[in-house]
Amino acid sequence: MKNDDEINESSISDLIHYAEDEKRNTFDDEPETDDEFDDEITEKDDETVSDKEEPVSEEVSEETKKNEEETISEEADEEPEDELALEEADEENSSEEEKTLSNNVNYDDDIDYPDYETDVGFFDDLKIGDHKGIIIGVIIGIIVVIAFITIDTGIIGNYKNNFSNNISKVFKTSKTDKNQLPDPTQKPDEQYNTEIKSNEIVSFEGANETEFVPYKNGVVCAKMNHMSYIDGTGTVVWEIDTAIVDPILKVDGNYILIAEKGRNKICLYIDNKLQYDVDDPDTVMSAELSSNGDVVVVTDKSSYRGGISVYNKSGEQIFSWASGSDAVICADISAASRSVAVALLNSDVTAKTTVQLFNVNETESYAKIEMPDTVVYELQFVGDKVNAFGDNRVTGISSSGKIVYDNDFSNVQLTHSAIDSNGNKLLAFDDGNIPMLNLYSKNGFLKNSTTLIGVTDFIDINKKYILYNIGRDIYFGKTNSKVMSKYTAAMDIKNLIIVSDTTFVVIYSNSLEVVTV
Repeated sequence: MKNDDEINESSISDLIHYAEDEKRNTFDDEPETDDEFDDEITEKDDETVSDKEEPVSEEVSEETKKNEEETISEEADEEPEDELALEEADEENSSEEEKTLSNNVNYDDDIDYPDYETDVGFFDDLKIGDHKGIIIGVIIGIIVVIAFITIDTGIIGNYKNNFSNNISKVFKTSKTDKNQLPDPTQKPDEQYNTEIKSNEIVSFEGANETEFVPYKNGVVCAKMNHMSYIDGTGTVVWEIDTAIVDPILKVDGNYILIAEKGRNKICLYIDNKLQYDVDDPDTVMSAELSSNGDVVVVTDKSSYRGGISVYNKSGEQIFSWASGSDAVICADISAASRSVAVALLNSDVTAKTTVQLFNVNETESYAKIEMPDTVVYELQFVGDKVNAFGDNRVTGISSSGKIVYDNDFSNVQLTHSAIDSNGNKLLAFDDGNIPMLNLYSKNGFLKNSTTLIGVTDFIDINKKYILYNIGRDIYFGKTNSKVMSKYTAAMDIKNLIIVSDTTFVVIYSNSLEVVTV
């Protein structure tokens, strides 16, 4: 009969052999799966526990070592077969999953189903109804943008014009008109002729409050109750007293017109000889003169928005007209055809000027030219063509009412304008804080453009000779001349006037200077 120790030793040995046999059977019968890793972990844990237990006997220990060595050898021999078995098991599992998915979906063999990895777009499964609000909003936005781009009238047009004007003040816009030439810079000082032939200073009290206009080879001067003529040598040729307190002075050909602003007096002279002296029934606001001696005056006609009156060289009123709706701004009369041009301003919604043409023998205008978003401040006839000077454009209009040229300056700021008897125009403007000086022909073509080194205060033109200043420096000559003359004034300049191809007059506060180059 065995004692307890022998029984225990025998039982433990049997259990160990049984466990190892079961382990071999498991490797032989079943493929290796993910559970194998758990079994290996369990075996290692058992081995760890076994190591911690006290050895029962040397026999058990030796048998255990032998069994472990045999097990390791068998595992090493069976490892490749187990890996193949594992791959086969994965393929069987994948096949079973595909069968399961196919059993859950009813496919029609006659339909060519798309490959969802390549054929189906990102938005193909979106429903339009779910995004109807977004689509409508996008369509409305596109319509609004198209309307804003194409419509130039009404509220949208006004907004676009105001926006454009405000932007042009912040960012420089290089475009001035469609005929713009490249802008040459003003020449360095060493390229100017600084020599002069003569200069004569003439004392003239109140010169800065006097009207000066070129006449023959000198200037006519008109101030309160006084008119005089100074020739190109600085000599006072004649002077007379007048009854005009605040004179409007105009000259054309041999005629001199002097009218009283804010009152009624109109006087016509040839040299210092009075041709007539008449009083208009309405208050005189401005006046113009033709080389034939015809005079047109703009009046502040009672109960109207203004009116005009035309007098011939004998002082007879030959035409009058009044405006009931738009304000009369300025007018001029042609020496060639006696056509009268009148600029009317309407500012009910936006500024708009309408130029109307009249025949002195008819009561109604025969042509109307509308100039939207423009305020015309001066009309000048040269022959049968009237030149309309506005705040943002200069337009030429024939006697029949057709526009013959239109120079647009909406992107710049016009500061000064001058025109000679041939229709050549000199315009000074500010192009994004860059002072410019452009010369235009009688047909509106740009002939010369100069970028100035400073802002000019006074300009004049006479037969393609130009005159302008930058501070006290005065520049004189032809624009296409390689060498222009430069003269520095002794005092602050109040005005500049060309009297001939070689002579100009500088107006100071209480004197004037005649300079010949």
